[in-house]
Amino acid sequence: MCMMRKGEDDNKKVILIDTPGWWPYASVKETSESVKQEIMSSVTMCPPGPHAVLLVLQSGVAFSKAYGRSVKEHMELLGRNVWRHCIVVFTRGDWMGTPTIEEHIESEGEALQMLINKCGNRYHILNNMQWDDREQVRELMEKVKMVTRENAELLTPVEEAEEERDSGRGSNWSDEDMLERGSLNLVPPE
Repeated sequence: MCMMRKGEDDNKKVILIDTPGWWPYASVKETSESVKQEIMSSVTMCPPGPHAVLLVLQSGVAFSKAYGRSVKEHMELLGRNVWRHCIVVFTRGDWMGTPTIEEHIESEGEALQMLINKCGNRYHILNNMQWDDREQVRELMEKVKMVTRENAELLTPVEEAEEERDSGRGSNWSDEDMLERGSLNLVPPE
């Protein structure tokens, strides 16, 4: 189930919605309907929609093509526009095994490089052994602010559902259904 946490950073209200994860190599078809519904409904937990989506990956886990396909399928449950709002956040920076995050991204190969590119080359690394290091949180919040400045609109599932329905590609959900459906981590507007 989604979990919401509220806090304050630099005198600004911050809400973080933590969604259920999925198996790294599982296709969206292999993911339970309840997990998919939680992921999709997470966007509606912070009306009118989040400023940013944090895609959290462990830096110590190999990022294969199958993993990349799984990430793409699950992220796009939030809509095709999710990539404009996405920041890849690597956890366990202390496990990385390379001196810099850039070297890690390069060493993982094409699948991870393509994901980073799809996210507008936005990424961040957190060192789990240094939770008291406020600088890494400050830098992440700056990246969230940058995403906010780059995007005139928020990630809104209702508009995307309308586009998909009108084009005949999407589900048959009505606007009311989309609003009732309760990620990844989503950072909503202040």
